Amino acid sequence: MKKALIIFGSKTDEKVYNGIAKALKKQKIGFDLRVSSAHKTPDDVDMTLKDDYAVVIAGAGLAAHLPGVAASKVIRPVIGVPCGGNYQGLDALLSIAQMPPGIPVLAVGVNNGKTAAENCAKMMKKYGSITFIGDKNNDAVKKAAETLKKFQIVPNFANSPNSNTVNIEFTYFDEPVEKKDELVIYCPLLLQKDDRAEAALNFLRHSTHGLWVGINNGINAAVAAVEIMNIDNEYEEELMHYRNEMGKKVLDANK
Repeated sequence: MKKALIIFGSKTDEKVYNGIAKALKKQKIGFDLRVSSAHKTPDDVDMTLKDDYAVVIAGAGLAAHLPGVAASKVIRPVIGVPCGGNYQGLDALLSIAQMPPGIPVLAVGVNNGKTAAENCAKMMKKYGSITFIGDKNNDAVKKAAETLKKFQIVPNFANSPNSNTVNIEFTYFDEPVEKKDELVIYCPLLLQKDDRAEAALNFLRHSTHGLWVGINNGINAAVAAVEIMNIDNEYEEELMHYRNEMGKKVLDANK
């Protein structure tokens, strides 16, 4: 039976991770729980992530590196839980959501273990397709579609989510985002003229529910969707090849 991993960076986050554990128990989802720090116990983090988990729920506060480190080491979906600290948890939220293209973390709202557990449960089933809710002509949508081509996946387009698919909804922050029962990855869109520091507060307000990638990051929304569809290892080779190619491009800069 597929299991989830709950991994948090500090015992001070106990209230959050215990809430997730209780929610998963209630839904009869098996899990392991580990407290380990990306900075203080990196070797232990590495060892913990060697096991094959279907979903990883990782949480941390402040710089909140643990979810991103976890995402760099697995090709399974990683749900990131920002823990409140300074700035009402905004620093942790942005650290988790604003991952570089190709290494996605699906962020939930600050201290929102409930949303993490609910979506973990939704990821335990097999999905065979991906649905886009958004404008085909938007750059983030185009990049998401181009990314899926690397995995021989063609997305469906619809006006609303489908309970039988992984859904990616492209949304502006001036649009209300209603809580949905389906599995939805939200990709927030930001126009260049609106790209100011204050816009980060909109991220904090909108992320009270749902799974979020970084601003205009259609690539990460697409890769995360493929990772969710990889529950039975169908896309294992393709995801490993994709990761290796990204790493090669980084190292090529040293030539």
